[in-house]
Amino acid sequence: INNKHTNTPTHHIIIEHRNTHSKTVTNMNIFIETYGCESNQYSTEIMAALLTEAGHKLTAKDNAELIILNTCALETKTEKKIITRIKELNDTNKKILIGGCLTEIQKEKIQATSQKASLMGTNSVTHIKDIVDKIKNNFKVTRIRDKPELLINQPRQRIYPYLATIQIAEGCLDTCSFCVDRTTKGSLISYEPEQIIREVQNALKDDCVEIQLTAQDIASYGRDKGTKLPSLIRKLSSIPGNFKIRLGQMNPANILPILDDLILAYNHPKIYQYLDLPVQSGSNKILKNMKRNYTKEEYQVIISSFRKKYPNITISTDVMIGYPEETDEDFGKTIDLIKEVKPDIINTYIYSERPFTKAGHAQIPPWKIKNWSIELDQLYDKIKEQKKDSWLHWHGEVTVTQKIGDAYLARNSCYIPIILKNAKLGEKQTTEIIEEKPNYYIGR
Repeated sequence: INNKHTNTPTHHIIIEHRNTHSKTVTNMNIFIETYGCESNQYSTEIMAALLTEAGHKLTAKDNAELIILNTCALETKTEKKIITRIKELNDTNKKILIGGCLTEIQKEKIQATSQKASLMGTNSVTHIKDIVDKIKNNFKVTRIRDKPELLINQPRQRIYPYLATIQIAEGCLDTCSFCVDRTTKGSLISYEPEQIIREVQNALKDDCVEIQLTAQDIASYGRDKGTKLPSLIRKLSSIPGNFKIRLGQMNPANILPILDDLILAYNHPKIYQYLDLPVQSGSNKILKNMKRNYTKEEYQVIISSFRKKYPNITISTDVMIGYPEETDEDFGKTIDLIKEVKPDIINTYIYSERPFTKAGHAQIPPWKIKNWSIELDQLYDKIKEQKKDSWLHWHGEVTVTQKIGDAYLARNSCYIPIILKNAKLGEKQTTEIIEEKPNYYIGR
């Protein structure tokens, strides 16, 4: 037991308190509430499967005796949302288990918010049965900073039956000044290609038709093992079966050494022509301060190289607004870059200082950040307006992956979302796009 308050996360803590006035139960009704990235979705699916195997029942939140929050620590606004949710649950008779990244950096804050909540860290996922066994027998458990665990080839209860999220690595090699991933996830641990191949094969046995490869940065895959991402892509593409692969987020700095080979690896009918490439800023000064290890010009080279080979490739990017010492001139350079690159998808984040990061506190007035955000949103709307007809009347093959209400979501080879009224889950079909909407298309 370690009760000492420190400025860095402790390595391994297990604290258990027994409520001796409650009776033992045999199993529990459980609801898992997931926040954040695809890696969290991945761990939620594993926890769901392990708990079901142990005899527990996954149920709607209103019927649950235990609520598990799988949390995210990326942004302050997400943290506030989670803390508010913990306060709400604290006023109910439900048991609470908090997991995910926020427990790694805000353990004391969570414990101050709820004295009854149990906590588990990001490396405690495979211990979920033992943790819940203690909770159901009226222990309060805090288990943080276990040794890194392998989540590959664990049982899965998929959130989307025809879509498999597969994590190819844990942790990160980068030291971005604003990001908590190195603190919450640790350094890079790439899974062996054979393990990932087995995971894909298991997904295909479950009738999955879309494989989403994820990690904190998939471009760095294999650098700790003497291999590279393009080699893995080729191995996965050669697996027999009727499926498509969507590659996850990549740091531009880690694409540069493998750029030519990666572009060639994309040249396979099983690979979606989709590139998730966060730029964060168009100012080289800000990129340097962020410790992103690439320049605006290098980012442009990556985009132009991919578009030269794949003109219709879908480009998704992230932009951070309000980083410390960002000026109007710096933001103007971001606007200029976005005007030139014209990404298909832009995710905007307002900078917020996170624990255990080096970026520091931003002194930029809120009104200025709001104005910058509005300007970027307006530019994004203009880009979407310019591109809106580019897929209209397109005709070709799509893969149907999800049911949404009374309709179906399908994707074409460039990962364009197409809503269909009549379709069959898990099947490919020929479709024509007949109408465009702000963020998707209508097909028939």
